[in-house]
Amino acid sequence: MELKTMKREGGPVSGGAGMHVIDDCLIVPVEGDFDDSAAMQLREEVLERTKGSSVRGVLIDVSTLRVLDSFTFSILADTARMISLLGAKTIFVGFQGGVASALIDLEVDLSGISGVLTMEDGLEEFRSRVVQGNRRDRSAEDSGETFFDDEVDRDAENERE
Repeated sequence: MELKTMKREGGPVSGGAGMHVIDDCLIVPVEGDFDDSAAMQLREEVLERTKGSSVRGVLIDVSTLRVLDSFTFSILADTARMISLLGAKTIFVGFQGGVASALIDLEVDLSGISGVLTMEDGLEEFRSRVVQGNRRDRSAEDSGETFFDDEVDRDAENERE
């Protein structure tokens, strides 16, 4: 297992111990007073680290957050979607029960959001997704299909329904 520490100039992300890369997965601790501006700063840093490295997954550790408003969460969710566009997968780790409950009560859009309880679960999930993704990619290459072919097929199926 390869471990690299990535700290931004001026200190760690959001008061945490900094970002780390473990087996091509960027670990992003979210700590301290996490508000809208901290979320936007985190977005910039994570996107920069993701596009500037061989990272294939991002685990965003929110386990220390006891409060998370819907706007700040939407910044995190959009960050996860942006990471996806860069070719990496995002998993949220450790939502507190109260935070998860509040997001559901507020009817926040959780589509495309994956969450696990522990960092170990997150690394295991990341590894299984990467293995499945690599198999799917190889299968598509062997058949000559592309990602867009698959999307067109799904769109055509949806229109028929």
